[in-house]
Amino acid sequence: MARKIFYFCLVMTAMLMTTSCMYDYGTEVSTQSPQGHTSQPIDPAAEAFARERLLELGWDEESLDSFVRSNISLENIYNQMRFGDAAQALAMGDSAVPSGGVIAPQYMGAIRFDDRGFLNVAVLPEAFDHPASAAAIYEMREMGIIVYAVRFNQQELTATIDRLNDLWEAAREVGATSWGQGAENGVTLWLDPYTPEQKVIFAEFLRRHNINPDIIILQPAVTQEMRDFRANRIAEAIQQPADRIVLVGDVEVSRTGIAFSLENRTSEEFTYGAPWDLAYFHEGRWLPVPHLPGAGSGMWTMQAYMLQAGGIQQYRINFEWFFGELAPGRYMFIRDGWTGYWSESGPGTYAFVEFEVTATTQQSLPNAPEPEWPPSVNVVSHSEVTPTGMRVVVENNANYDIDHRAQIIFIVPAEHTTVGYRWEWWEYHLPILPFEGDWESHFVQGHGFLPVGGQLEFELDWTAIFGELPPGDYKIDLSLGGQAHPPHPTGWAFGEGLIAFTVGG
Repeated sequence: MARKIFYFCLVMTAMLMTTSCMYDYGTEVSTQSPQGHTSQPIDPAAEAFARERLLELGWDEESLDSFVRSNISLENIYNQMRFGDAAQALAMGDSAVPSGGVIAPQYMGAIRFDDRGFLNVAVLPEAFDHPASAAAIYEMREMGIIVYAVRFNQQELTATIDRLNDLWEAAREVGATSWGQGAENGVTLWLDPYTPEQKVIFAEFLRRHNINPDIIILQPAVTQEMRDFRANRIAEAIQQPADRIVLVGDVEVSRTGIAFSLENRTSEEFTYGAPWDLAYFHEGRWLPVPHLPGAGSGMWTMQAYMLQAGGIQQYRINFEWFFGELAPGRYMFIRDGWTGYWSESGPGTYAFVEFEVTATTQQSLPNAPEPEWPPSVNVVSHSEVTPTGMRVVVENNANYDIDHRAQIIFIVPAEHTTVGYRWEWWEYHLPILPFEGDWESHFVQGHGFLPVGGQLEFELDWTAIFGELPPGDYKIDLSLGGQAHPPHPTGWAFGEGLIAFTVGG
């Protein structure tokens, strides 16, 4: 069963990554040709054979049928199972054949499962003339592994990628947006703009840094399809309602950035990511602002952000890295997301901020003051300390009401808190006793409404967690805060409450 689970994870990883697998060290090839990956129609006979073998190995019909409904090939699953051990051995530099022979490392190339689940292994032509390597190749082919000759081995590919990584800034200046091992025996590099002139500039860059140009496979970082998609997306966004996530207050404008605040005027949470876009108004239409060379393929991080119903969030957007300086004109900042639960077929929610750049617009925004992050909730006092608990008073120093709760993090004898960082005290905390019921009912206490500028008094009882404390000096760490009311942006406010206390004898 453990083996079945391992290969289930292996197969699902491969399916989700479009036939990439956990041993993806390079080239993706087909069973037809070493020139590249070719998607093949499902062969009913091969599927029937694979089903029989998988049932013999302990799979059940229900699981296999679920793969079929998801358009996942059973042949792929079966082949990855039978070649999985060999792939792992090759990835670790070990033998994948019964005799124990190996392909000499200097001849070894990339390994990858293809779209039928067959293991593909790339080697240099010299491997076929090297007796020990040739013997291992013969056995691998007898096992059904596909071995083919390529020009570059894995070490050369990896070294080229490492070299480009070292030259990151210089490569970006000549139009390189990203690079990596793709579907062929080489390092795929995405160039922007993808023009004859830029290719000449990039070739000079390679020559100057002693990088073999033959190992580089150039691809356009921005295709016409991508440009059309962006233009259509902006056109569609402009048609959406603009009264849900709205601008409040003034907009501070420069040629390289803008600052503004948005308010969520819906009854649901607005969820969005890092990406945004800029459009300019031209002859009655909103069109995409042209991006700088090398920046058009994105480079967005993948965070998720939230703006609660009624919340207000300040933003400071720098677009110089993406668009450079804006010429005088009429512009619009566009951010997309969704309200409520995400649905693939549901309409998006958009935020629009229109602004104008003139000949007198400042070059850049003034430096923003360093943000200060005082805790929203502070401990004012504590009293009536007993071996089982204490009374605590907290104060709300934020500009929003809070539905408060306090979570007990740990209690540590004071002698362990005189040196080191606070997080290091954790290993010295009092042992947690077995307790009945859910943990939240014991660890989370101090519930109550805490208005702006107001105070809340509550009892802490740690008996169920730590029992009665013997006499001594301690420190208790509390996580304070709770659900923050609008205009707080996210709806969650936090505060830290570290309290030193003494239990008398």
